[in-house]
Amino acid sequence: MGESDYWLALEFRVCRELAGLTENHLRFLWCDGFIAEQYLLDGPSPCVKGRAWICDGPKQEQWEFTLFLNPPVGSRSEIEWSSLLPPENVTRWLAVDPSGKRIQMEPSAAVADAAERGAACGPRGRT
Repeated sequence: MGESDYWLALEFRVCRELAGLTENHLRFLWCDGFIAEQYLLDGPSPCVKGRAWICDGPKQEQWEFTLFLNPPVGSRSEIEWSSLLPPENVTRWLAVDPSGKRIQMEPSAAVADAAERGAACGPRGRT
């Protein structure tokens, strides 16, 4: 997966994650795209920063985003974009701050979704 394909896939993945959140006021938000602006690869917390278009119904706002990279990479060309797209059966990789108009994504922090864990033991709802 190339970088441009990644940002499009992430847009749709963020939409699905927002729709599954337990906080009702966040479930109606959706993402209409990302613009990566800074690739901060040196330092203790390598990341990509930029702007995200976050919508609430027809209202669209520009938010800041941070995508944390793990493992660190030496250059932009070394980023394995496909490894940064969280699978459908995980959660807790997305932090949403509506008042600060920020989202943070940390794919390496993802954990199995409660609904997925419960599927092996019996029916449960998403927590």
